Amino acid sequence: MSQFFPEQKIINVNEQVELLAFQCEDTVIQLASIAPGATFPLHQHQESQIGMIFNGSLEMDINGNKTIIQPLDHVYIAGSNIPHGSKNLLSQTILGFDVKRIIPTSLSTENQSQILRVLPNKTKNLGRSCRSVKGAWFEIIITEIPPKKNIPKKQSSLPIMGITLNSKLEVQIETEKQQVAYGNIYYTPAKTACEVSNLTDDTVSLLEIILEEL
Repeated sequence: MSQFFPEQKIINVNEQVELLAFQCEDTVIQLASIAPGATFPLHQHQESQIGMIFNGSLEMDINGNKTIIQPLDHVYIAGSNIPHGSKNLLSQTILGFDVKRIIPTSLSTENQSQILRVLPNKTKNLGRSCRSVKGAWFEIIITEIPPKKNIPKKQSSLPIMGITLNSKLEVQIETEKQQVAYGNIYYTPAKTACEVSNLTDDTVSLLEIILEEL
């Protein structure tokens, strides 16, 4: 089993909600599929959780506060042991992700719930369309990679998880290389070299989750 390209574990929450879970060291990332009209029941756990949807709109319930979140625009945060759940009010299946990680109580969002906005980021776009959002223990960057272009090899000081939102990307981490499409992820540990290439004729959206040091 590869550390850089972790295997998925299928979790059926109920007949209408399916998760593809990936373990990346101390963090779990899950790709969610929420059927039309489905409810993800209120629940809580020790880990703090963040999440986002990729299409449609979703009613999030965080500690009794309900908010409609929009795709690739809102990030929700549910702190440790904060009840949270969701409901798909639409007639289409909604896709999205969540990340769960145990966070020290010293961080401000540990026992709070928030909705953050994803905004244009001109400092990291390297000439490409780029948007980002930053929380106390994470940063999310969404980059549009044009056809036949790449993100040059880099070595981040922090761990990064990557999700391809459409088509596929070729990802090389150290000496391992794989084609990554939606339904799988890649994971780059801290201080590990990674290069991402778009070999297709499509513009590919890449979502990266950078994990801050705890």
